[in-house]
Amino acid sequence: MRPQSTMLVNRLTVLIRIALGLVFLYSGFGKIADPNGFAVIVTNYRLLPQTLVWGTALLLPWIEATCGLALLCGRFEKGAALLVSLMMVVFIAVILYNGYRGLNIACGCFSLAAREPSSITLSTMRNLIILVAGLWILVVSENKRFALAN
Repeated sequence: MRPQSTMLVNRLTVLIRIALGLVFLYSGFGKIADPNGFAVIVTNYRLLPQTLVWGTALLLPWIEATCGLALLCGRFEKGAALLVSLMMVVFIAVILYNGYRGLNIACGCFSLAAREPSSITLSTMRNLIILVAGLWILVVSENKRFALAN
């Protein structure tokens, strides 16, 4: 890769990393501020037994916020990008599965307004874009390390 191309890829990667970090900080902090509201969202998905809902509503936002902070600061970004990518795969599967079951509920991604259903198509597309961003960070960081080793 030419130096100019490498510089462009590095700048793009930093931009993607910061944007992804901000998305997950925003998403996580909203849920941390209102764990009861997020518990209602988790319950509406009808996937977890009630005994796991509260733990999920408390833990998941902290994982999101921690990943966001790691991405934003550029520390442990590979691990954070892996967690973000895995979460996106799960979130996409959950949204599509609920669509298959005929449940069009609020996703709880950025708003805890449980009365507002989400667009399954828009939520899936948004999550696919976030997944691609997370994978980009994983792949580019792998390539960068490989290139430095040679």
